[in-house]
Amino acid sequence: VARRRRRRMDAFAALMGGRAAPRADGEDPNLLFYKGSIASEPEGAKVDEIHRSWRGDFRRLELHHGYIQWLFPVFENAGMNWRSSPLTKEGAATIRASEVCSRRVLESYRLMLHFYGLVLVDAKTGAVARDPDAAHAAERLENLHERAHNWLRISRIITSLGELGFARYKKPLVAALRKEVEAGTLADAAESCER
Repeated sequence: VARRRRRRMDAFAALMGGRAAPRADGEDPNLLFYKGSIASEPEGAKVDEIHRSWRGDFRRLELHHGYIQWLFPVFENAGMNWRSSPLTKEGAATIRASEVCSRRVLESYRLMLHFYGLVLVDAKTGAVARDPDAAHAAERLENLHERAHNWLRISRIITSLGELGFARYKKPLVAALRKEVEAGTLADAAESCER
């Protein structure tokens, strides 16, 4: 019965524009996720579990398309995952103000940088560089080069960083990616990078 009810609710949400329904208590689900109170959906996990056990699970990070909206929420519609919700201004402000939530956002960023073969060199300035493990960096950058949907993820990450109070990380990420484009590693992404 519960499954049938959930399927009906999911179908209704899809008909209503692909957006998750607001919670009855009014709390931003993105805030609850970053507090560690709820798991990402569908087929996701709580934020600390994602950080702990998904790091290095490149197949999961590549093929699972529902987690990125939870790790990097934005004010706009949830995009490809209608089980996630747009970030609210109040939710963003609370995440920014919480040391624990902010630390988790930073760990989400590090997780995705690792997935792309990059590292955060300086948390203050936001400087980003290739992962010092040359083989790992080459493999992950090649994956980024071959799988264009990751550029949409990167656009979302950049937007979310700004909305969550980490705007200082945006330019260094774009600069690191531009450097890879200019070096030819990500040559096919030149247009994407410019946009």
